[in-house]
Amino acid sequence: MLRRALALAASFLISSVALAAAPQARRHELPYGECLQIDRINEYSVVNNTTVTVRNGPNHFLVKTKIACPRMTLGGGLRFRTSQSDRAVGGMRICGGINEEIVRRNDPPCAIQSVSTIDKQTFERLGKKSKQHGSGAEPNGAVP
Repeated sequence: MLRRALALAASFLISSVALAAAPQARRHELPYGECLQIDRINEYSVVNNTTVTVRNGPNHFLVKTKIACPRMTLGGGLRFRTSQSDRAVGGMRICGGINEEIVRRNDPPCAIQSVSTIDKQTFERLGKKSKQHGSGAEPNGAVP
C-alpha cells in the first residue's frame, strides 16, 4: 500500500514538473481601444487557412486561428464571435482574447489564436497572396 502511494505521489510530482517546464503559448491581447472593430470592416483578405487580414479605415489587423479553417474562402463575408468579457463592455471588438472565434454557418467555429496590428504595406503584401478578398459591403460582423 505504501509503495502504491509513493508511486502515485512520484508520478504526480513528475507530471507537475513536466507541465511547468513545458513552454506555454503566451496570449497577447490588444488594449480595448486598439481592437479590431468587427462592425466596421472595410476590407478583408483570407491569406491562407489560418490567416486573415482585416482593415478598419486606417487600421490594419492580422488575425490568426489556432487550427486550419479551410472553408473560410467560401464567400459570404467574415463573422466573428466575441469573448464574453468584450460583449460585456461593448461586444463589437476582437482583441485576441480567450473564446474569440471566426464563425461560418453550418461549420464548426475556428478559435482565434491572436489579433495584432500591422502596417498598410504588410496588409497590401499579404492581400496580394490571398485566396479571397472581401469588402465591408458583405455581411461581416458579429454573431451571438
